[in-house]
Amino acid sequence: MNSQDDFVVRERDGHILDPRIYRTCSVKRCRRTNDDLSAIRAACKAVINEEGTVSLRHLFYRIVSLGLIEKTEKEYTKLSGYTMKWRRDGSIPWSSFVDSTRWYHGVQTFHNLIDALENSKDCYRRNLWQSQKVYCEIWTEKEAIAAIAQQAAEPFGVPVFPMKGFGSGSALYSLSQQIRYQQRCGKQVFIYHLGDHDPSGRCIDESTVRNLREDHGVEFNFKRIAVTPEQIKQYNLLTRPTKKTDSRARNFEGESVEVDALPPHIIRKLIETSISQHIDPLGWKREQEIEAMERGTFDLMAAALERGDFDDEV
Repeated sequence: MNSQDDFVVRERDGHILDPRIYRTCSVKRCRRTNDDLSAIRAACKAVINEEGTVSLRHLFYRIVSLGLIEKTEKEYTKLSGYTMKWRRDGSIPWSSFVDSTRWYHGVQTFHNLIDALENSKDCYRRNLWQSQKVYCEIWTEKEAIAAIAQQAAEPFGVPVFPMKGFGSGSALYSLSQQIRYQQRCGKQVFIYHLGDHDPSGRCIDESTVRNLREDHGVEFNFKRIAVTPEQIKQYNLLTRPTKKTDSRARNFEGESVEVDALPPHIIRKLIETSISQHIDPLGWKREQEIEAMERGTFDLMAAALERGDFDDEV
C-alpha cells in the first residue's frame, strides 16, 4: 500500500466514496491491521477537510457509510479512541471537532476600559431583523448538533435552541414568552426543527407545538427540515432498527434515522436556506450599514480613552 493518505476520494450524494478504501479493510476482523487504520484515518481526514468541523457522531456515520467500520456502539467507541490518538500525534487538528455540551461558568473580566471597549466592539451585533417582517429560530432535538446548527445560524443572528428531547415545562414557557414578544412587535414567527426520524423524534414535533398552543395559547409557523423520509432516500442515510419498546412505535413505519446521519454541510445548507428565504435584502443591507457605523463609535471611544480626553470626545 502507498502512503496513508494516498486515496482519490470522490463525492456522491453527500458520501465520500473510493473503491480502494473498501478493499483495505474488513470489518469482520477483531484486530485491524495498520493498513486498515490508515484507510480509516485517511477517510476521517477527507471528511474533516470537506466539512471543516464535525461532531464525533457525524464522523462515525460517514465512516460507517464507507464500509470501513460497523454500525455499533462498540465501533463508535473505537473510533473515538482512534481520533483521540490521531489528534495527539498531529494527524488531525484538535479544532476539527465541536462540543456544545461543555461551557465555562463565570464572570468575564477585563484589564481596563480600552480592553472592555475592544471586547464590546467584537461582540456587538445589531439586531438585523428589527426591520424585517419575520422572526426565526432553529430548534434541535439534540444538543450534540447544536454547534453545527449554530455555525449556519450565527451569521444571520438567529438563535439555536437545543431541546434535549421533549422540552421541559419551564423551557416551553420561556419559548412562549419569546414568541409572544416577537408577535407583539408585529413579526411572523418561523421555527425550523432538526430531529431524529424515529417514533420519539416525530412525536417531539407534535408534542411541542401542541403544548405551546394549549398551555400558552401561542400559534406560529413550524417546520421540520430534518430528518425527513425524502432526505433518507435522497442521501441514502444509514438507518437503524426502530425500537419496538418505544410506546410510540405502534404507528411508526419503517426504520429509524438519527439526524447525526446527515453530513454537517447538508445541515448547514438546510438552515441557511430556511433563514435566507425570509430576508428582505434592502432592509438587511441598511441595518448592516448602520451596524458598521456603530462599530466605528467603539473605535472613537477607545481612542479618546488613550488620549485622556474621553469626556470631551463623548
